[in-house]
Amino acid sequence: MGLSRRGIADLLILGLSAIWGCTFVVIKQALDDASPLVYMALRFGTGALLLRPLVPRGALRAPGTLKGGFVVGLLLAGGFTFQTYGLVHTTPARSAFITGVNVIFTPLLAVLIGMRSPRASTLAGAAMALTGMYLLTDPMAHGGGMGRGEWLTLVCAVCFAGHLLALDHFTRKHDQASIAFMQIGVVGLVAALALPWAEEAKLNLTPRLISALVITSVIGTALAFYVFSRVQSWTTPARAAVLFSSEPVFAALTSWLVEGEILSAVAMGGAGLILAGILTAELNLFGRRSPATSPT
Repeated sequence: MGLSRRGIADLLILGLSAIWGCTFVVIKQALDDASPLVYMALRFGTGALLLRPLVPRGALRAPGTLKGGFVVGLLLAGGFTFQTYGLVHTTPARSAFITGVNVIFTPLLAVLIGMRSPRASTLAGAAMALTGMYLLTDPMAHGGGMGRGEWLTLVCAVCFAGHLLALDHFTRKHDQASIAFMQIGVVGLVAALALPWAEEAKLNLTPRLISALVITSVIGTALAFYVFSRVQSWTTPARAAVLFSSEPVFAALTSWLVEGEILSAVAMGGAGLILAGILTAELNLFGRRSPATSPT
């Protein structure tokens, strides 16, 4: 079709956004049958086993590969841990939109660690997204406002922003399949090691849980992270962040179709403001984009 590598990357990342958006409901339902860390250990442990044959022989012994995979994996582990625990206490749509704020945190983190200077559009987008997140929780409704689930998911968004920057950095220097395998393996290992002291384990091998593990381990983890690690270097973190902003839309649609979740008018306004803030920040609507769109 004459697509450039960047165009192919954009299409694949948009597909990943749809996959990950749809899994919010799947994971929410699975947590009725398994505690968060048990679920994570099974999901990411299985994903790592599936990815291992794709790692080239000797690639893990290359200088810096293990370190890079470990750093990326720890950030990913933090993101998924807080997101999974947050899903226990909030709805799939809320979780997805708050997770999407990581797109705003990505350029802000880049500013904090000296990768680039702050832009007016980034600051404006952050203000819009954070205001939208507050409205998303429908603070005036009974039982509304930022609860435990929303705060946990907000921390998850910060971790995912750091993960996006770290992944872009390391996949440009090391074998992508090795980084994909390492990060998934680290998440599964962290969940397994934390399990004995962090929670009371629960596991009921119901058909619903098994289906969820197949969907999230094979498609949402092994395949998705392998593809993303391969194409991340074909584009920029900013473009990837914009495409990932569609993830909460897919999540909200899935939650409505499967669970009948309907956002109130205030919450829908907040969701729209989050998306507007993301686009304002990443499309740099208030000025010319800096040519240094990549932090590396």
